[in-house]
Amino acid sequence: MAEKYEKYVKDIAKAVGENADRKEIEKDLKHYIEEFRFGAEEAAKLVIKKHGGGSYSPEGDKKSIKELTPLDKNVNLLCRVVFVTEKTIKQEGQEKPIISGIIGDESGTVPFTIWEKGELALSKGDVIRIEHAYITEYREEPQVNVGYRGKVAKADKSELPEFKGGGNFKPAKPCKIIDLGEATGNLSVVGRMLTVETREVTVSGEKKEVMSGIMADETGKVSFTCWGVAKFKEGDIVKVNSGYLRKWRGMPQLNFDAAAVEKSKEKMPSSVDLEKPAAITVDYLSRVGGMVDAAINGVILDVREGSGLVFRCPECNRALQKNICRVHGEQEGKPDLRIKAIVDDGTGALNVIMNKDITERLLGKSLDKCLKEATKAMDQGIIKDQLFNRLVAKPVCVTGNVTSDEFGLMMIASGTDFLEIEPQASARKMLEELT
Repeated sequence: MAEKYEKYVKDIAKAVGENADRKEIEKDLKHYIEEFRFGAEEAAKLVIKKHGGGSYSPEGDKKSIKELTPLDKNVNLLCRVVFVTEKTIKQEGQEKPIISGIIGDESGTVPFTIWEKGELALSKGDVIRIEHAYITEYREEPQVNVGYRGKVAKADKSELPEFKGGGNFKPAKPCKIIDLGEATGNLSVVGRMLTVETREVTVSGEKKEVMSGIMADETGKVSFTCWGVAKFKEGDIVKVNSGYLRKWRGMPQLNFDAAAVEKSKEKMPSSVDLEKPAAITVDYLSRVGGMVDAAINGVILDVREGSGLVFRCPECNRALQKNICRVHGEQEGKPDLRIKAIVDDGTGALNVIMNKDITERLLGKSLDKCLKEATKAMDQGIIKDQLFNRLVAKPVCVTGNVTSDEFGLMMIASGTDFLEIEPQASARKMLEELT
């Protein structure tokens, strides 16, 4: 029997039982592989079935994280959980819980996903054995996946030294905030804390203190969560030595532990300067999946239905349809103004929602005046028509938080200003080129 099939013979013997005839196993395996041209794993399954054994579970290759490649389909790892989160995805219309995060050993760190959660519960710092994992690649970095064939079991923490930020771990990748959305794994970021609050959260039934807020550098802003209480406050310049990115409320968020952050002496613009929105493109936002306080320079392509004068449910603030709230039934609505616009910057388009204050300023009239005009005309749609005529083809700068979901990018505008581009014909020409 060829040496390359030796591990399959061992796996088959294990599945069939100690009293199995090894020579018969070798003969049958060779027969399926060399004469019938089955793959080795498929042949092993057939041999086990023939000899009355259980399911086939080939022994995985034991590897360190730095040895992983996207070609690996059956890998065993001993590693420590660096970060872990549980979330629910939709698969074939059904909700399915999964576990994901970052694992590490003495050679490096790597993102992982456990697709069959079952009763498994993991915490940061757990040492685990992973069997029969397969490796995929995302943005040129390996990702560990544990599917239905895989196994995950907790091991004694003494089996793997705890990560202290040194040793031979893969060094954190230095990143500017603008680059975070396209980065993965272990990240190093320097920025100024613009806002900081401390609060208590419950994770897996355990109460924990966390710090959260907005962090910025000269390239942009990002929301953060610090697990634990660290020694920094608003205005401080800090260095996050081992951060990781996750999506929260449709936007990228930087997560790190209190032990992984320290004050930095690196020079950084003032808080006042950093509070200005970061100019960005729609194309970039579509790649990274959102951003805190972004600024987009573009042209308004459309003012959509649902814009203008609307009436809201006094109970839940939803916009009413013919005086009906889909949750609370028939209601006497509260009048409001809004704009639902499509803005295109030449690299892509996004939905922008503008509130009453912005709408009043762009339209040049108050909610009360709009209400009177609509009542006189007996048509609340006239306000939407006025907005369409006033705004479409106008170049604007819109600012606000951008989120993403299955329907695309959405900005909740905090500000909108017309751009002074003359003559007006140039804006219309720009619109024609975009459409």
